[in-house]
Amino acid sequence: MKMNDAKCLAIQWIAAKKSREEINRHIKKVERDLLETPEITDLKLLLSNEGGQKTHDGITIESKRDHVWDQARLAQILTELPQEQRPEFITESTTYKVDYRAFQTYAMGNPSDALVQALHGAHSIKLGDSKIKSINQEKLEEAQ
Repeated sequence: MKMNDAKCLAIQWIAAKKSREEINRHIKKVERDLLETPEITDLKLLLSNEGGQKTHDGITIESKRDHVWDQARLAQILTELPQEQRPEFITESTTYKVDYRAFQTYAMGNPSDALVQALHGAHSIKLGDSKIKSINQEKLEEAQ
């Protein structure tokens, strides 16, 4: 391969990267604008407490949720509990980790358990920013 070929390809690569950056900026701007429309703002309100997904006319938005566990509270709960009684869904390292799905299953089966009540007090949900998850073009066109 000649140096001129490499130089030509390198210039094309630079141009393609710049084009991709411009397209990504445009996509983010359009997504922000779409998220601020009245219809989508209403969907965001429905997700504001629990997160999840909602769809309007083929436009699906999503708010991710992170389960946050109060480490000091978990430490207090678990120091009062003998090691052999600690549930399998809690692991200990430098911080405690809780497998939320396993905890949820256990909590549903043992709703009045004192440990479940205490763990609920150590749990909260942090919602992420809303974003467009997908757009179903057929449903969008049907809605017109």
